[in-house]
Amino acid sequence: MDHKMDVIFNMSIFKKTVKSLVLFLGALFFSASVLAQNVEFNVSAPQVVEAGEQFRLSYTLNSKGSKFEAPILEGFKILSGPNVSSSSSVQIVNGKMTQSVSYSYNYILVGYEAGKLIITPAKIQVKGKSYSTKATVIEVVKEASTANQNGSSTSSGANKNISGSGNLFASVRVDKKNVYQGEKIIATIKIYTRVDIGGFEEYKFPPYTGFWSQDIESPTQLTLKRENINGAIYNTALLKKTLIVPQRSGELIIDPFTATIQVRERVRSTNPFDDFFGGGHRTKLVKVKSKPVKINVKPLPGNKPADYTGAVGRLKTSSSLDKTEVKANEAITLKIKISGNGNLKFISPPKVDFPPDMDVYDPKTSLNTKASEGGIAGNITFEYLFIPRYPGTFRIAPITFSYFDLASKKYKTLTTQEYQIVVNKGEGNQEMSSGVVQGFTKQDVKLLGKDIRFIHTNFEVKRIQSRIFGSLLFWLVYSISTVLFLIILLVRRSQIKQNANQAKVKNRKANKLSKKRLKIAAKNMKLGNQEEFYDEVLKAIWGYLSDKLAIPVAELSKDNIIDILTKNGVDEMGIKQLTDLLDTCEFARYAPSAVSSKMEDIYKKAGELISKLDQKIKK
Repeated sequence: MDHKMDVIFNMSIFKKTVKSLVLFLGALFFSASVLAQNVEFNVSAPQVVEAGEQFRLSYTLNSKGSKFEAPILEGFKILSGPNVSSSSSVQIVNGKMTQSVSYSYNYILVGYEAGKLIITPAKIQVKGKSYSTKATVIEVVKEASTANQNGSSTSSGANKNISGSGNLFASVRVDKKNVYQGEKIIATIKIYTRVDIGGFEEYKFPPYTGFWSQDIESPTQLTLKRENINGAIYNTALLKKTLIVPQRSGELIIDPFTATIQVRERVRSTNPFDDFFGGGHRTKLVKVKSKPVKINVKPLPGNKPADYTGAVGRLKTSSSLDKTEVKANEAITLKIKISGNGNLKFISPPKVDFPPDMDVYDPKTSLNTKASEGGIAGNITFEYLFIPRYPGTFRIAPITFSYFDLASKKYKTLTTQEYQIVVNKGEGNQEMSSGVVQGFTKQDVKLLGKDIRFIHTNFEVKRIQSRIFGSLLFWLVYSISTVLFLIILLVRRSQIKQNANQAKVKNRKANKLSKKRLKIAAKNMKLGNQEEFYDEVLKAIWGYLSDKLAIPVAELSKDNIIDILTKNGVDEMGIKQLTDLLDTCEFARYAPSAVSSKMEDIYKKAGELISKLDQKIKK
């Protein structure tokens, strides 16, 4: 009995010892992970505030500090602070323990002096080492008197005040309006609001007619930031940022961005409980339209080099040859690489002066670019495959490439190195090596006098002794050939008739095919894949219209679909439903959170719209 008690007692001591050891090692590892992290001391504050408006100035530190030195807050009144708070969290992932701690020093301030005020850096010490933040600039603007907090005017014309030019408007802004043809422009589309936005009903982005365009930023969720617009503070949201490149000179117009936006207004209520429970609001639709933007595109200077093909930017070139000594009929690859920043996508292959008696194939183009606010950066590579057929030493002259340099406003010509290629005689029959059959060569044709050429031949003409014409074999071959010709003629006519009926077949199957595409959209809807859902709905609609109207998808657009559907018997209501649904799906691919309609509603509308169009479009 005593022995059992000793065993139980020893086991209890063992478990306590192991538990203490685990806690000790965990605490040691925990402390090591805290010490290993980099110290960060940051400051956050709004960029712009109204005079008399309260705001928060916050300093955060990811380690425990001491001797906090407050910044100089000249021009601001301190209502509270510095208020110190801390938080910590522990995570264990794959057996690895990590800790994050945060200490905050918060101020509540009010600015009274209009202008840009500078807040000096704050300082703090961590384990004897001093850390400081950056200086902060806060713009204080005069208090706006034209609107109150709910965004409606105190005058009787409240609705007119938020109609798109006062408390809610849109803009298309460009970083420059005077450019050369081929020079990049950054176009930014923003919404500016002083009212509560609930979502977008419909919208239409500019088509950028006359420009090549590529989106460089389209946020999936709209984030509001504060900006000072003519002395008033607005919440702004970036909708899309696009890189555009003018394709012709002259005056080009960027069409307006239009949208219908849901705005929530506060209304007076006779029931006092409405305000208490968050009621007393109504939603109205407000249409906004940005102003068109004029771009002056200057033509490139007239003194263009002979090899200039339209390249604009800041570029450099290089070349390489995979081998300089080969046997006859062996392939050689010449690569020309053009890299830098510019309209790389529009560069044509440079002209290469290959030696005679070489088979040259069309160059293969490889493009590797990325569009950003800095332009189109990357490289384009041209691969020329050529095959020398005869032995000898050949020279590839230096290759020139010219482009218009935007920095110097001049044309520049780049030159590659020249290459010497040694071609040795191939093994065996030269004409049959590498599986290539050769015909007559230039050496086989010699110039005699001025205009008589002798064609060298290597065959003999023999007289056929037997008589074929009129024999049994002749009539047999003749009969079989005639029958084969008639069969081929009938088959060909059948194929032509079948191809002519393909448009009718597509017309009949258009509705069925669109339903298959919508089933794919339904699967993405159940999985919550919003971007894929809207993409499949668009494919279903455009695919249906293409099949039903017998028009390729590439030739259909929102600009010409109205005329096409009108001619095919669709009324204005059906056309409007179609364009609204297309706009909603396109915008939802970039900003799903900004679209008020649910995926179920859009899926239902798409099915109903296709059925409606199927009944109204003329057969």
